[in-house]
Amino acid sequence: MGEERRNINNNTHIVLYDEVSGLCPKCSKPLMVQNGKRKIKIYEVAHIYPFSPRKGEKELLKNEPLLCDDVDSEDNLIALCRDCHKLFDNPRTIEGYREICAIKKQLRQAAQIKNRQYNFKIEEDIKEIIDKLSTLEPREDSQLSYNAMRVDDKINSESGPVFKIKIKAQVTYFYTEIKKLFQQLDQRIPNTSEIIFNEVKTYYLTLKRENLSQSEIYDHLINWIKTNTKETNNVAAEVLVCFFIQNCEVYS
Repeated sequence: MGEERRNINNNTHIVLYDEVSGLCPKCSKPLMVQNGKRKIKIYEVAHIYPFSPRKGEKELLKNEPLLCDDVDSEDNLIALCRDCHKLFDNPRTIEGYREICAIKKQLRQAAQIKNRQYNFKIEEDIKEIIDKLSTLEPREDSQLSYNAMRVDDKINSESGPVFKIKIKAQVTYFYTEIKKLFQQLDQRIPNTSEIIFNEVKTYYLTLKRENLSQSEIYDHLINWIKTNTKETNNVAAEVLVCFFIQNCEVYS
Protein backbone atom coordinates (compact mmCIF):
# COMPACT_ATOMS: atom_id res chain seq x y z
CA MET A 1 0.00 0.00 0.00
CA GLY A 2 1.13 3.56 -0.68
CA GLU A 3 1.86 6.16 1.95
CA GLU A 4 -1.29 7.52 3.57
CA ARG A 5 -2.08 11.13 2.72
CA ARG A 6 -2.11 13.37 5.79
CA ASN A 7 -5.12 15.55 6.47
CA ILE A 8 -4.46 19.25 6.00
CA ASN A 9 -5.29 20.96 9.27
CA ASN A 10 -7.08 24.27 9.75
CA ASN A 11 -3.90 26.19 10.54
CA THR A 12 -2.35 25.09 7.25
CA HIS A 13 -5.50 26.13 5.41
CA ILE A 14 -5.29 29.57 7.03
CA VAL A 15 -1.62 29.96 6.10
CA LEU A 16 -2.17 28.89 2.49
CA TYR A 17 -5.28 31.03 2.07
CA ASP A 18 -3.51 34.07 3.51
CA GLU A 19 -0.45 33.38 1.36
CA VAL A 20 -2.47 33.99 -1.82
CA SER A 21 -4.52 36.83 -0.26
CA GLY A 22 -7.73 34.90 -0.78
CA LEU A 23 -7.38 34.78 -4.57
CA CYS A 24 -6.39 31.94 -6.85
CA PRO A 25 -2.77 32.74 -7.81
CA LYS A 26 -3.41 31.42 -11.32
CA CYS A 27 -6.68 33.11 -12.33
CA SER A 28 -7.38 35.59 -9.47
CA LYS A 29 -10.76 34.01 -8.72
CA PRO A 30 -11.90 34.51 -5.08
CA LEU A 31 -11.34 31.36 -3.05
CA MET A 32 -14.24 31.97 -0.66
CA VAL A 33 -17.81 33.02 -1.44
CA GLN A 34 -20.56 34.39 0.74
CA ASN A 35 -23.50 32.06 1.25
CA GLY A 36 -26.00 33.81 3.46
CA LYS A 37 -24.20 34.51 6.70
CA ARG A 38 -21.46 31.99 6.02
CA LYS A 39 -18.29 31.98 3.99
CA ILE A 40 -17.93 28.90 1.81
CA LYS A 41 -14.54 27.54 0.76
CA ILE A 42 -14.36 26.99 -2.99
CA TYR A 43 -10.67 26.22 -3.26
CA GLU A 44 -8.56 23.13 -2.96
CA VAL A 45 -5.08 22.60 -1.61
CA ALA A 46 -2.85 21.27 -4.36
CA HIS A 47 0.36 19.32 -3.97
CA ILE A 48 2.87 21.00 -6.27
CA TYR A 49 4.95 17.86 -6.56
CA PRO A 50 2.32 15.11 -6.50
CA PHE A 51 1.72 13.32 -3.21
CA SER A 52 1.66 9.92 -4.83
CA PRO A 53 3.06 10.38 -8.34
CA ARG A 54 2.15 7.91 -11.03
CA LYS A 55 4.93 6.24 -12.99
CA GLY A 56 4.55 8.69 -15.86
CA GLU A 57 4.65 11.68 -13.49
CA LYS A 58 7.82 10.40 -11.83
CA GLU A 59 9.47 10.11 -15.21
CA LEU A 60 8.18 13.52 -16.31
CA LEU A 61 9.47 15.33 -13.22
CA LYS A 62 12.61 13.31 -12.53
CA ASN A 63 14.94 16.17 -13.46
CA GLU A 64 12.85 18.94 -11.91
CA PRO A 65 13.93 20.45 -8.57
CA LEU A 66 11.67 19.93 -5.55
CA LEU A 67 10.59 22.83 -3.38
CA CYS A 68 11.16 20.66 -0.30
CA ASP A 69 11.72 17.04 0.70
CA ASP A 70 8.37 16.56 2.44
CA VAL A 71 5.54 16.59 -0.12
CA ASP A 72 3.05 17.34 2.67
CA SER A 73 4.99 20.40 3.82
CA GLU A 74 3.43 23.84 3.38
CA ASP A 75 6.28 24.57 0.99
CA ASN A 76 4.87 21.98 -1.42
CA LEU A 77 1.24 23.04 -1.01
CA ILE A 78 -0.67 25.85 -2.65
CA ALA A 79 -4.28 27.03 -2.58
CA LEU A 80 -5.90 26.96 -6.04
CA CYS A 81 -9.45 27.31 -7.24
CA ARG A 82 -10.97 23.99 -8.24
CA ASP A 83 -10.72 24.68 -11.96
CA CYS A 84 -7.03 25.61 -11.83
CA HIS A 85 -6.27 22.65 -9.59
CA LYS A 86 -7.91 20.31 -12.08
CA LEU A 87 -6.00 21.86 -14.99
CA PHE A 88 -2.74 21.64 -13.05
CA ASP A 89 -3.18 17.96 -12.21
CA ASN A 90 -4.70 16.71 -15.46
CA PRO A 91 -2.58 16.36 -17.38
CA ARG A 92 0.56 17.04 -15.37
CA THR A 93 3.08 18.96 -17.49
CA ILE A 94 6.60 20.24 -16.95
CA GLU A 95 5.48 23.75 -17.94
CA GLY A 96 2.62 23.65 -15.45
CA TYR A 97 4.88 22.34 -12.70
CA ARG A 98 7.48 25.03 -13.32
CA GLU A 99 4.83 27.75 -13.40
CA ILE A 100 3.33 26.75 -10.05
CA CYS A 101 6.81 26.35 -8.54
CA ALA A 102 7.67 29.89 -9.64
CA ILE A 103 4.40 31.23 -8.20
CA LYS A 104 5.02 29.44 -4.90
CA LYS A 105 8.55 30.83 -4.65
CA GLN A 106 7.24 34.35 -5.19
CA LEU A 107 4.54 33.83 -2.57
CA ARG A 108 7.04 32.51 -0.04
CA GLN A 109 9.37 35.42 -0.67
CA ALA A 110 6.54 37.94 -0.26
CA ALA A 111 5.47 36.27 3.00
CA GLN A 112 9.02 36.34 4.36
CA ILE A 113 9.39 40.03 3.52
CA LYS A 114 6.02 40.81 5.09
CA ASN A 115 6.98 39.01 8.29
CA ARG A 116 10.37 40.71 8.34
CA GLN A 117 8.75 44.16 8.26
CA TYR A 118 8.02 43.86 11.95
CA ASN A 119 11.70 43.37 12.75
CA PHE A 120 12.63 46.65 11.08
CA LYS A 121 11.17 49.64 12.82
CA ILE A 122 11.24 53.27 11.82
CA GLU A 123 11.22 56.23 14.17
CA GLU A 124 7.71 57.28 15.15
CA ASP A 125 8.65 60.89 14.40
CA ILE A 126 8.34 60.14 10.69
CA LYS A 127 4.58 60.18 11.27
CA GLU A 128 4.90 63.91 11.80
CA ILE A 129 6.38 64.27 8.31
CA ILE A 130 3.59 62.17 6.80
CA ASP A 131 0.89 64.19 8.57
CA LYS A 132 2.33 67.44 7.22
CA LEU A 133 2.62 65.97 3.73
CA SER A 134 -1.16 65.57 3.63
CA THR A 135 -1.61 69.35 3.57
CA LEU A 136 1.68 70.40 2.00
CA GLU A 137 1.46 72.63 -1.07
CA PRO A 138 4.94 73.16 -2.50
CA ARG A 139 5.76 76.65 -3.74
CA GLU A 140 7.03 77.02 -7.29
CA ASP A 141 10.32 78.48 -6.08
CA SER A 142 10.94 75.36 -3.97
CA GLN A 143 10.71 72.92 -6.85
CA LEU A 144 13.88 70.96 -7.49
CA SER A 145 15.44 71.55 -10.88
CA TYR A 146 15.96 68.60 -13.19
CA ASN A 147 19.67 69.36 -13.15
CA ALA A 148 19.79 68.64 -9.43
CA MET A 149 18.07 65.28 -9.72
CA ARG A 150 19.80 61.97 -9.16
CA VAL A 151 16.85 59.86 -10.32
CA ASP A 152 18.04 59.33 -13.90
CA ASP A 153 21.21 57.70 -12.63
CA LYS A 154 19.35 55.40 -10.26
CA ILE A 155 16.38 53.99 -12.16
CA ASN A 156 17.41 51.12 -14.40
CA SER A 157 15.97 50.52 -17.84
CA GLU A 158 14.05 47.42 -16.69
CA SER A 159 11.86 49.63 -14.49
CA GLY A 160 10.53 51.46 -17.53
CA PRO A 161 9.91 55.13 -18.35
CA VAL A 162 6.55 55.41 -16.54
CA PHE A 163 8.14 54.39 -13.23
CA LYS A 164 10.95 56.91 -13.71
CA ILE A 165 8.61 59.74 -14.68
CA LYS A 166 6.42 59.11 -11.62
CA ILE A 167 9.39 59.31 -9.26
CA LYS A 168 10.84 62.39 -10.95
CA ALA A 169 7.52 64.20 -10.66
CA GLN A 170 7.30 63.51 -6.92
CA VAL A 171 10.91 64.53 -6.39
CA THR A 172 10.46 67.75 -8.38
CA TYR A 173 7.55 68.99 -6.31
CA PHE A 174 8.22 67.61 -2.84
CA TYR A 175 11.92 66.93 -2.24
CA THR A 176 12.94 70.42 -1.09
CA GLU A 177 9.90 70.82 1.15
CA ILE A 178 10.36 67.41 2.78
CA LYS A 179 14.02 68.22 3.37
CA LYS A 180 12.88 71.32 5.26
CA LEU A 181 10.46 69.24 7.34
CA PHE A 182 13.29 66.93 8.38
CA GLN A 183 15.45 69.94 9.25
CA GLN A 184 12.65 71.31 11.42
CA LEU A 185 12.36 67.92 13.10
CA ASP A 186 16.09 67.95 13.84
CA GLN A 187 15.82 71.37 15.43
CA ARG A 188 13.40 69.95 17.97
CA ILE A 189 14.95 66.47 18.29
CA PRO A 190 18.57 66.52 17.10
CA ASN A 191 19.82 63.74 14.79
CA THR A 192 16.34 62.29 14.23
CA SER A 193 16.55 62.60 10.45
CA GLU A 194 19.87 60.75 10.35
CA ILE A 195 18.39 57.91 12.40
CA ILE A 196 15.40 57.69 10.05
CA PHE A 197 17.61 57.82 6.95
CA ASN A 198 19.75 54.98 8.31
CA GLU A 199 16.68 52.88 9.14
CA VAL A 200 15.37 53.33 5.61
CA LYS A 201 18.77 52.48 4.14
CA THR A 202 19.03 49.32 6.25
CA TYR A 203 15.60 48.07 5.26
CA TYR A 204 16.26 48.91 1.62
CA LEU A 205 19.43 46.79 1.71
CA THR A 206 17.53 43.82 3.13
CA LEU A 207 15.09 44.09 0.23
CA LYS A 208 17.88 44.48 -2.30
CA ARG A 209 19.43 41.27 -0.99
CA GLU A 210 16.27 39.43 -2.07
CA ASN A 211 17.04 40.26 -5.73
CA LEU A 212 13.78 42.15 -6.10
CA SER A 213 13.14 44.53 -8.97
CA GLN A 214 13.21 48.26 -8.30
CA SER A 215 9.43 48.51 -8.57
CA GLU A 216 9.00 45.61 -6.11
CA ILE A 217 11.37 47.30 -3.66
CA TYR A 218 9.43 50.54 -4.12
CA ASP A 219 6.13 48.82 -3.24
CA HIS A 220 7.61 47.02 -0.22
CA LEU A 221 9.06 50.27 1.13
CA ILE A 222 5.67 51.95 0.83
CA ASN A 223 4.00 49.09 2.69
CA TRP A 224 6.73 49.12 5.35
CA ILE A 225 6.25 52.83 6.02
CA LYS A 226 2.47 52.44 6.13
CA THR A 227 2.69 49.43 8.45
CA ASN A 228 5.09 51.09 10.88
CA THR A 229 3.23 54.39 10.99
CA LYS A 230 -0.30 52.91 10.76
CA GLU A 231 -0.77 55.29 7.85
CA THR A 232 -3.61 54.79 5.39
CA ASN A 233 -2.52 57.52 2.97
CA ASN A 234 -0.73 55.60 0.23
CA VAL A 235 0.24 58.76 -1.66
CA ALA A 236 2.07 60.27 1.31
CA ALA A 237 4.08 57.07 1.76
CA GLU A 238 4.90 57.06 -1.97
CA VAL A 239 6.13 60.65 -1.84
CA LEU A 240 8.39 59.77 1.08
CA VAL A 241 9.90 56.81 -0.76
CA CYS A 242 10.61 59.09 -3.74
CA PHE A 243 12.30 61.51 -1.35
CA PHE A 244 14.53 58.71 -0.06
CA ILE A 245 15.45 57.76 -3.64
CA GLN A 246 16.65 61.29 -4.35
CA ASN A 247 18.26 61.50 -0.91
CA CYS A 248 20.37 58.37 -1.62
CA GLU A 249 18.88 55.99 0.95
CA VAL A 250 17.25 53.95 -1.83
CA TYR A 251 18.69 52.62 -5.12
CA SER A 252 22.19 53.72 -4.17
